[in-house]
Amino acid sequence: MFDVISIGSATLDVFIRCREFKLLKTDEVFTGEAIMAPYGAKNEVDQLVAQSGGGATNTAVGFARLGLKSASLARCGVDLAGQMAREEIEKEGVDSSLLIQVEGDETDYSTILIGPDGGRSILIYRGGTKIEWELIDFTKIKSRWFYITSLEGNSLLLQRLVHFAEENKIKVALNPGRKELAYKERLIPILNKVDVVILNREEAARLTGLTIDDSQVFLATAEMVKEVAVITDGKKGATLYTQEEKMLTGRGLEVEAVDTTGAGDGFGCGFIGGLAMGWDLEKALKLGICNGASIVTKVGAKSGLLTRDEAEKWIEEPLKMEWK
Repeated sequence: MFDVISIGSATLDVFIRCREFKLLKTDEVFTGEAIMAPYGAKNEVDQLVAQSGGGATNTAVGFARLGLKSASLARCGVDLAGQMAREEIEKEGVDSSLLIQVEGDETDYSTILIGPDGGRSILIYRGGTKIEWELIDFTKIKSRWFYITSLEGNSLLLQRLVHFAEENKIKVALNPGRKELAYKERLIPILNKVDVVILNREEAARLTGLTIDDSQVFLATAEMVKEVAVITDGKKGATLYTQEEKMLTGRGLEVEAVDTTGAGDGFGCGFIGGLAMGWDLEKALKLGICNGASIVTKVGAKSGLLTRDEAEKWIEEPLKMEWK
């Protein structure tokens, strides 16, 4: 019996820091900012980190570091990147028996360019390794929790996984990705069947159709879910809503951001990890905030994930928590 099975993607991520990278304000890109490097020149890289990535491996390692029995349900190739992913999660104590490797598949690959402010631009190659229902060995799936990250827009698979969890009394936490949110008419009916939904503020605005600055985005999201909705807001912290119409706000921690990649996964596995360990909502939310803050202090989506002993020390930090 697993404590948590993390479901989603497995990738190979290469993180690059370079002092030559500059931020450029420009109308040529939809974000208004771009990372710039001298063209036609050799730019010396200051730091390079290569590690497995993707929501299913990042969070599974996060749960394992907290002392929970975790597994990663993802799909990758029988290539060098896929083997690296398997070996890395096994080294972290994650059960790899649910990792699907198909001959001929190419593992997804990302290059992450880290800006001088800790922000990043991600270049991603999709190797066509979406999880398919038929490839999952359900005889091995016995768990107290599912933690479902992006399924690359496979709404039918998400629906069937949630139904399977209902039938087998498995609690579900859902952190949908961009492609799930793009088909919100399929996503919304699923939300009221999962126990915890985790979104950042931008994602909540996209889901509800409101602007990111509209304060109603929080309540509008909470009304769609079965039990608990959590909305993260970067450095400002996170806000939690329950169906008993209670709201808990936790302020963010002030840390020096080196690399923001994986902060959402860090928060999610911290919060759900706390619940899986039997902690109350307030203590679990604090752990989520601390884990997300720890992530951004190091390069890589896994490097800053807290162990159980580290988590106990981090949550001793003064952090304003307020119920309304």
